[in-house]
Amino acid sequence: MQGPSIILDNVGLQYGDNTILHGINHTFEAGQCHVVMGPNGGGKTSLLRSILGLTPFAGNIDICWGSKKGKVGYVPQKAVFESSLPLTVMDFILLNQSRTPLFWSRWRNLSKQQATALEQLDRVGMAERAERRMGQLSGGEQQRVLFAQALLDNPDLIVLDEPTTGMDEQGVRYLEALILELVAEGKTLLAVHHDVSAVRRLDAKVHVVNRTLIDSGSVADVLTPEKVERLFNHYTSQTEVMGEIAREQAA
Repeated sequence: MQGPSIILDNVGLQYGDNTILHGINHTFEAGQCHVVMGPNGGGKTSLLRSILGLTPFAGNIDICWGSKKGKVGYVPQKAVFESSLPLTVMDFILLNQSRTPLFWSRWRNLSKQQATALEQLDRVGMAERAERRMGQLSGGEQQRVLFAQALLDNPDLIVLDEPTTGMDEQGVRYLEALILELVAEGKTLLAVHHDVSAVRRLDAKVHVVNRTLIDSGSVADVLTPEKVERLFNHYTSQTEVMGEIAREQAA
């Protein structure tokens, strides 16, 4: 089953007087890797949360599944685990894999579930750390475990919010290889990313968001030296766009 396309129709998001997103009309094509980039505070994560239905928004978002609705996997930007919490990597994966209370696992045969968990942990290079406590892992290692957890149900749409936060080079390479593998399987990936070099290696479709959609296209078209220079500079050249938003709010 191929992943879905995602159609945004005049999508906007506002908290009080603060406009987060405004007038976004766009289609994320099915079965491809899409990377959302832009300056801090430009609404990238808010756009992902709107697509996931985790925050109220204006306009319409249509996830086009085709013949039947598929599954969604989500990797948040980060999670916090107390170092003293006696929760191992395997425990965490099993908690997300089964509705059976975790303490029952001491008395039940979970070999099949454990094998599935280890398979997904191996895909992100974390199988050897299955018995480590989550709170003892580095932030980058925790992100890799969260990625493994998101793959448990074999999702058709995978949404990643800054998936390489805190990762070392090895972790980044594991995830890049996995993303390419998932796209080859026909899944749709939508990721917020800030590393221009990493996005170039992914050869993804790039969509630049700063409250509204600024640019969209291939890596070669969007990540030119001239555009990259402005990418994390809050797009001061877009003052006319923001002025238009202010005028509409005042109307």
